[in-house]
Amino acid sequence: MKANWFHHPQFCPRVLGRCATGQLLDLVCLLGRVMAARGRYWSLSRGFKSSTYYMAAQRLRRQGLVVSSSRAGDVAQLRLEPKGLQQVSATLRPERFWRQSWTGRWYVLVYDIPERQCAYRQLLRIHLKRLRMGNLQGSVWLSARDIRPDYDDLSRVAELSAYAFLFEARTVLGQTGKALAAAAWDFQQLHRAQAWFLETLQATRQHLAAGHWTAAMLLTLLREQQSAYLTIMDADPLLPAELWPDDYLGPQVYRAHQALARQLVHRL
Repeated sequence: MKANWFHHPQFCPRVLGRCATGQLLDLVCLLGRVMAARGRYWSLSRGFKSSTYYMAAQRLRRQGLVVSSSRAGDVAQLRLEPKGLQQVSATLRPERFWRQSWTGRWYVLVYDIPERQCAYRQLLRIHLKRLRMGNLQGSVWLSARDIRPDYDDLSRVAELSAYAFLFEARTVLGQTGKALAAAAWDFQQLHRAQAWFLETLQATRQHLAAGHWTAAMLLTLLREQQSAYLTIMDADPLLPAELWPDDYLGPQVYRAHQALARQLVHRL
């Protein structure tokens, strides 16, 4: 297990670093306003929002989640952007997640959102899936990665902390890490989809070797196999190797996808 001597459950360096950066930007902005206003700072500062807030909002937007500021007595409004429906950067570089050593810590998110906020709850669930969290039970979600920065963004912009708690745990339900991962993620369905992908790629290679393919046909095939790969891997939690089920096919799928893509590009 990788040592982390300065780990503390109450303090996350990434969160503190983000806050410090935001506060520095706020200070620069405020000083600039004071100098420009020549003593009329208070009138210019009305409605001023923290840079930390805007930075958190931009990070969520890049993840495909748009948050509208709440009004008095109401909750923030969530909206999904189509471009954020797939974590393309993660699925195209899964090995950087697989190579990470698991610290042995689970991050458990538990929330209780009022029924009248049904839309908020549904969009939050979609966003948690995009963070590749596993649904352990109902409103209990699990991650093998430190999601405190993501939780901080959601709390700062979307007021999640009003409905949720984030726990750090060494053990959950007294189960092993692999058993808990199996309970939180549907690896059986993932295995079926990834096995189909490998079988389809094998058949595709045989067709490529046996027939004549035009450039247009090769381009179509390249787009189709890329789309299939992204769709299948979008459901993969990309867990560290210590938590993989015994029949996990993720690395084989990635290597086969890369090999066929290179073959198709070479033939164009």
